[in-house]
Amino acid sequence: MRFLPFVIPIVLAIYCWIELAQSDARDVRLVPRWGWAFVIAFPLIGPVSWLVYGRPNGERPAPTAPRPQARPMAPDDDPEFLRNLKIDPPSES
Repeated sequence: MRFLPFVIPIVLAIYCWIELAQSDARDVRLVPRWGWAFVIAFPLIGPVSWLVYGRPNGERPAPTAPRPQARPMAPDDDPEFLRNLKIDPPSES
């Protein structure tokens, strides 16, 4: 039982590093992933702060506005189409 105070922080840090590695970078809160990897290295305080403040909590961040998509161009407005258009002279019957 004397070794327990030394083992618990190590196991907790390993657990937090694995959880950090498996989490999506967009879901990590407050600090980037590399910052949390550094913070977790501090015994007991680091892993606890990751569990309380950094780990994804299941809430998605507010979605950003979608980019407007380019509207399709009509064939008669497309200069490339008009350039490649083959005009046949009217045939006389």
